[in-house]
Amino acid sequence: MWGNVCFSQIENQQVEIILVNTAEPTRAAASETSGSSGPSSAGAAGGVRLSARALRTPQPPIAWLMQQAFEVPGMISLAAGFVDQKSLPATPVRDLIEELYTDSDQVLRALQYGLTGGLRGLREAIAARLEKRGMPGPVSPDHVAVTSGSQQLLYLITEALVDPGDIVLVEDPTYFVYMGVLGSAGARILGVATDDEGIIPEALEKRLREVSDAGQMHRLKMLYVMTYFQNPKGTNHSQRRREQIYEIIERWSTPENFIYILEDAAYYELRFEGEDVPFLKSLDTRNERVMTALTFSKGFAPGLRLGYGYMPPALVEPVLNLKGNHDFGSGNLSQYIAHAALASGRFDQHVEILRARYKDKRDAMLRVIREEFPAEAQYAEPAGGLYVWVTLPEGVSTSPGSRFFQAAMAERVLYVPGHYCYAQEPGRPKPENQMRLCYAYIDEAPLEEGVRRMGAAIKAAL
Repeated sequence: MWGNVCFSQIENQQVEIILVNTAEPTRAAASETSGSSGPSSAGAAGGVRLSARALRTPQPPIAWLMQQAFEVPGMISLAAGFVDQKSLPATPVRDLIEELYTDSDQVLRALQYGLTGGLRGLREAIAARLEKRGMPGPVSPDHVAVTSGSQQLLYLITEALVDPGDIVLVEDPTYFVYMGVLGSAGARILGVATDDEGIIPEALEKRLREVSDAGQMHRLKMLYVMTYFQNPKGTNHSQRRREQIYEIIERWSTPENFIYILEDAAYYELRFEGEDVPFLKSLDTRNERVMTALTFSKGFAPGLRLGYGYMPPALVEPVLNLKGNHDFGSGNLSQYIAHAALASGRFDQHVEILRARYKDKRDAMLRVIREEFPAEAQYAEPAGGLYVWVTLPEGVSTSPGSRFFQAAMAERVLYVPGHYCYAQEPGRPKPENQMRLCYAYIDEAPLEEGVRRMGAAIKAAL
C-alpha cells in the first residue's frame, strides 16, 4: 500500500463492483482468483463456467436507472446520455440512401462485406478533415481506422495495450462506461484530479511520482482523457492544459516504459460557444504517442454505429487484427452513407443544426436550475456537449439509497450519481454529493419539468 492506492497483485486483488440489477441498488465486494487450473467457483454456478474477464464485467451501474425510465409511469430521465430525438437526420439519410441507389454497382458494393479497417474513401475523407482541423500533416488514411462506434475503438485499444494488473490513469471524474472496459481488462484505474480547465498538472505529476516510487512504471500503459466537453463534467481542456499534459507524459515516458495517451474526442463537434481548440494529438507531431477517438454518433446519427480513430502506425495493425476477430469490419452500408454525408456537406449542415439545438436546451436547463435549485448548489455552464455537472452541499449524498436519491425517485426524476464517475480505488474517498444531468434527449417541456422536480428533491434533502 502506498498513498491511497493498493498495488497488490491482480490475482489477489479485492475488487469493488456496483450491482444495480435488483429492485434497489446495492453494493457488493467480490474477490476473484485467476491463474489457477480452472475457473473459480463463482463462475460455475448453475453449470456455467465463466472466464475471468466475464467475471470482471458486471452489469453497467446505471442499468437499473435506465430500466426505471421505461417502467415507471411519468418518470423523467435526465440520466440517459442519448442524443436529441427530434433532430436526428432522417431526411438527409433518406436522401443519401436514394442517391446511393442511383448507382447499381455502388449499392451492391455497399451491401457487401468491406475492409476491416474501413471504407478507403471514408478514411481518406476523414484524414483530409483532420488536416483541415489542425492535425499535423500529412495524415495518412492508413493510420485511420473505422470502428463500430468510438466505444469499440476504446475497447480495441485497451485490448491491444492493457494486461491484467496494468495501470491506466483517468480523469476524476471520467466516462464511467470506459471504466467498465478497463475493469473487464483487469486494469488498475487511478484517478487524476481535475478542475474547470481539465486535468490539474500538479495532480498528474503527483500520480506519476506515486507510481514511480512504487516501482510500477513498467505497468503504466496510458492516460485516458476526454478533451472536449467531458462526460460527465461538460468541461473543455484549455490549450495550455493540453500542452502541460502532453509535456508531462512525454517527460515521464521512456523507451522501456512508453506511456500512451488515449484522447477521447467524442463531443468535438458539439461546441456551441467559445473558440475551437486543436486536438491534443496535434502536439504529437511524430504520430507516436496519442490515439484520438471520434464518432459519427454525436454529430450525426448513433444508429449508423460508426466511430473512427487516428493512431500511431505501430498500433494500427494490432488494433485491426483484434477488430478482425470482432466483426471483420464495421457496417459497410453505414460507411457509404457517412462518406456521402461528409462529401455532400450534409454532415456539417447537421452539426450546425445540433449546435443550435443543444445550446437552446442547455439554456433551458440552466434557466430552471437558476430558478429552482438552492443557492448552495454549484454547477458548471458547459460551452458544448450534452451534460451539466452539479455539486450539492457537503453532506447531501446523491448515491443510490441516499435521502436525496429517494426524494428524486419520489419526484419521478432520474440522474446519474456522481460517484459512478470516479475511479474506484480502495481506501481513496470520492465525492458523494455530485450528479450528472443530461439535456440532450428529451424535449424542452419535460426537460424543464424534470429540473423543477430535481430542485424539489434537493430542497427536501437539505
